[in-house]
Amino acid sequence: MKTLPKTLAASVAVTALAVSLGTTSASAKIYKLTAGSSHPPIVPWVKVMSKHVVPQSAALTKAAGKGDSIKWTEAYAGALYNFKNTLEGVQNGLADIGWVGTLWEPIKMPLMNVSFYAPFVTGDVKALTAIGQKLHKEVPAMHKAWDKHNQVYLGIQVADTYNLFTKFPVKSVADLKGKKLYAPDALAGWVRGTGAVAVNGGLPVYYNGVKTGVADGGITITTGMFPFKLHEVGKYITVVDMGGPISGAITMNKDTWNSLPAYMQDIFKKLGGEYSAKQGAIIETLAVKFMGLMKKQGAIISTLPGSERRKWANGLPNIAKEWVDANEKKGLPAKQVMQTFMNAAKAAGAKPVRDWSNSL
Repeated sequence: MKTLPKTLAASVAVTALAVSLGTTSASAKIYKLTAGSSHPPIVPWVKVMSKHVVPQSAALTKAAGKGDSIKWTEAYAGALYNFKNTLEGVQNGLADIGWVGTLWEPIKMPLMNVSFYAPFVTGDVKALTAIGQKLHKEVPAMHKAWDKHNQVYLGIQVADTYNLFTKFPVKSVADLKGKKLYAPDALAGWVRGTGAVAVNGGLPVYYNGVKTGVADGGITITTGMFPFKLHEVGKYITVVDMGGPISGAITMNKDTWNSLPAYMQDIFKKLGGEYSAKQGAIIETLAVKFMGLMKKQGAIISTLPGSERRKWANGLPNIAKEWVDANEKKGLPAKQVMQTFMNAAKAAGAKPVRDWSNSL
């Protein structure tokens, strides 16, 4: 058997290597993606996206050995859109991936707002995370809603329980009468029956709003209260424990999603679950830490008496039934969603002040 001359063999080997490398190079792709949010990375639901999802997606894509890579652009703190446009921001592709605050979308994303129509149920972050995940696992309409807005759901975002920050002390529900409180969109229902007036808005506008008299305070979470220094303009912090919210999700633009190979889609699915767990853990830690820091910085912290808390909860109109009836008329499985929410909360050990599933 004849062998090739050494020079010719070397030439063939080099050519084969070049062809091989050329094939790999041709199939490899740089994915230029943008991560966006209306809020800055000081809040946990954006911090975990910036510090975990973004770098890990790049690292895992590289580690997959396909030759692909991600080049990220990060645009937070309203650089691309404000808090009123988080849904449209991802829907229209201003951001390829982003945190969507569904608490401001009671009309477009009604089923995601279930927790806002069931106050005084649970403020447990782990329970709320499990509830949100269960809803997306058991109720197909949850995913259909995201699909309608050109998005793919990756992970749920919840927050710590709602409390009050005000310019005035609150010892009873009666103290709220005639006061203007920030209670955006769905939260407006939580002040019905208290005599307070709901004012719409988002965390980024609360400070100046209270400072200038647009509002006398607001209903918000501790992990939003301290970073935005709301205790400086509303030094009376009243622990009410109205329940924590399923307030949003991390999603990806559907067109972007469809442009990704299957292995990268799997990476983002994995990171979506990690996002939910990590931001929840941070929330729990920070809620305690921030309450202590606000006290050190001059905030006057008190707890609403249990009797007044029950009075507040039981004095609300049946907002759960109103929400269920309105959305069932639109053909949405709101009753199933509310019942799933309540059952999952009780299974997690919650003891609701008011069981909204009893009167649907």
